[in-house]
Amino acid sequence: MDTLTLLGLGAAAAFAWNWWADRQAADQATRLARQACEQAGVIWLDQNVQRVRKRLQRGEDGRLGWRRDFDFEFSHSGEERQLGRISLFGRRLLSLVGPERPPPLVYVGR
Repeated sequence: MDTLTLLGLGAAAAFAWNWWADRQAADQATRLARQACEQAGVIWLDQNVQRVRKRLQRGEDGRLGWRRDFDFEFSHSGEERQLGRISLFGRRLLSLVGPERPPPLVYVGR
């Protein structure tokens, strides 16, 4: 094989690995968004997440890796839309900003 063929195969393999890693991270973010909405008792709108950012970051061990941020939408009543965000390093959760269980309603009788 000549050098150009090897470079082409290497680039194709790198592209395929990157696509597979992106899909795995999106699946992980989808599971986390679903769990967060179920635990908070809110409606998970559109039933999906959208990757909004991907950037290199150093992990706790100092190695470079991909940090991926995903947005999702949820609603307490179904009438308003609120934005949540999940940040992953590889497939490990870094942060989740999103639904919280609303405070209980308190009846004050007269």
